[in-house]
Amino acid sequence: MEFKNTGKKFFYVFIIILTISINLLSIIAGKYIGMNLDFSKIFIFWLCVMILTYGLKFILWIILHRKFQLSFIYPFLSLNYFLSLYVGKILFNEPITLKKIIGSIVIVAGVCVITMSGKKLESDSGE
Repeated sequence: MEFKNTGKKFFYVFIIILTISINLLSIIAGKYIGMNLDFSKIFIFWLCVMILTYGLKFILWIILHRKFQLSFIYPFLSLNYFLSLYVGKILFNEPITLKKIIGSIVIVAGVCVITMSGKKLESDSGE
């Protein structure tokens, strides 16, 4: 019985990580689209990536919303602010400033506070 719960927990952790990753990919696609506004193969490729990632994110959100409260799962997407600092530096040579780092730390700290507080499961909220 304990193994079954462990499998479910792993599944939902995996879905949360996948949602964060897909959201980050859609942000990257949006940046590339903004950089290549002429109607070219690169534009079409990143537009298709963006449409696909938004569709996948929608499906994953439905899965997560069936199990968790919105106030628990939504803050995880704010982790993309922190991750996008490094992706922006690596892919787009954007500067990482002290203000950006401090802002990201505040966001991550907020996510930690929210995820550690209150009931997380929808099934727990009505009881």
